[in-house]
Amino acid sequence: MYSGKKILAFALATATAVPMMFTGCSTTTSSTASGSSTEAPKETVTLTVFSGDKAIQGIDRVTTAVNDYLKKQNTGLAIKWEALSWDDLGKKETTMLSTGQEADVMNSSSWLSSSYVGNSTKGYFKDLTPYLTDAKNKDLVDLIGQDFLDGTKVAGKYYGLPTNKEKAHNFGFLAQTDELKKLNIDPTSIKTMDDMAKYFDQVKKDGLIPVCAAKMDNPYKLLDWDAFESDTSPFAFDPTDEKTVVDPFTADKTVAFYKEMKDWHDKGYFSPNASTASNQETEMKTGKYFCGSWSLMPGKADTEATSLGLNLTQIDITPYEKTNRETLGALTVIPAASKHPDQAFQFIKLLYTDKTLINLMTYGVEGTDYTKKSDNVIEVAKTTDFSSAGGWIWGNTFNNFLTTNQKSTYYTDIDAYNKAAKPLDNLGFIFDNTPVKTEYANCGAVVTKYYPQLFYGTAKDVDATVKEFKDKLDAAGEVKLLAEVQKQYDAWKASK
Repeated sequence: MYSGKKILAFALATATAVPMMFTGCSTTTSSTASGSSTEAPKETVTLTVFSGDKAIQGIDRVTTAVNDYLKKQNTGLAIKWEALSWDDLGKKETTMLSTGQEADVMNSSSWLSSSYVGNSTKGYFKDLTPYLTDAKNKDLVDLIGQDFLDGTKVAGKYYGLPTNKEKAHNFGFLAQTDELKKLNIDPTSIKTMDDMAKYFDQVKKDGLIPVCAAKMDNPYKLLDWDAFESDTSPFAFDPTDEKTVVDPFTADKTVAFYKEMKDWHDKGYFSPNASTASNQETEMKTGKYFCGSWSLMPGKADTEATSLGLNLTQIDITPYEKTNRETLGALTVIPAASKHPDQAFQFIKLLYTDKTLINLMTYGVEGTDYTKKSDNVIEVAKTTDFSSAGGWIWGNTFNNFLTTNQKSTYYTDIDAYNKAAKPLDNLGFIFDNTPVKTEYANCGAVVTKYYPQLFYGTAKDVDATVKEFKDKLDAAGEVKLLAEVQKQYDAWKASK
């Protein structure tokens, strides 16, 4: 694993340069000293915007503030904004996109049920290539990074803009700090899943459930399969062998993991509802869990502490890697049915370049939702009814305010993390399932049926269940599916 000391050293070395790099972009609308536009008023176009993460109580109030700001800047834009849980957003998008209902701006992702790649392939999203190859948008491309942007291409075209944020990941634990201290656990001594597990019996005695997990947010991630398309896709690379596509769910090391999870289940390390829980963050927020496995980056514990209302410590386990998980993990798209694609792109670009706008949509209204402690540091109000996803869902996160529980080096740490991470060989490879649509769908359904009982140790006999799982995948056409993925990957690799 890459050394945290190297990351810190780089962060300190760049601490003075990086803030200028990331905060130099701002709205280009002609303004007076007070921030109001001096241009003649423009006719207003109202855009319908859908975002994920959660339903937000104070969204109508903040939307009013956003529209007041957009009007003051004379952008000619206003928004009608609806925020939903990711599950609900996926369902709503599937219906809207397939029936051609009008919308203008949406969140998308490879892991959303209404998948970015699938919807791009079906023509449900606007092709953004003409915008992103236009010289007047070169500043936006440079901000995101051409290589990172290229990782979002589907059949050679851009259909979404990735959030400018961490461009790598590693997996590990977020654990309750108070319990770590109570048990005198040195976080730096935890190098593996088993290192953590040896404390679980003591944790139970203290009245906590050792492990919080829900759906694919599970210690399975610590096996570090490179699930380059989706966590439920029955194909992946092992980062130690990036030439051969394999089925990660029935591989030897995964079967050994299933058996350990059965042991964890039998010892009561999981919540009784682990295999049916819908959301890890909702579960963790209850405070009844000791730890959960998370996709990490610098400052993740601080960010999640604010969201979950817990004092957390971050424990890194796997190496830092750049994968499709990042390029396709958080994107903003324009549905093909939008009647205002030019204005929608204008608004999306503002999310990257206008610091006031992105902070309004991330933290709400100053004096109501937060107070400023300094020019770029805020304290979120405990009484606020507005709680967004923290900015990672869209735009340029490097323009976000720092909160009082974040380190002053938060953004330079992330920049150093991005630079230190190892790009995997398949970064940017996007599988087109069109030739094997039936096999792809059928295998995905099999995975969804079997993984919960194996991940959470509820299967009575692991070997028998894995055999049944494998038989069902074979019947669903997995051999043909894997061959097609390998064929496309080899061709993609040869073309580079």
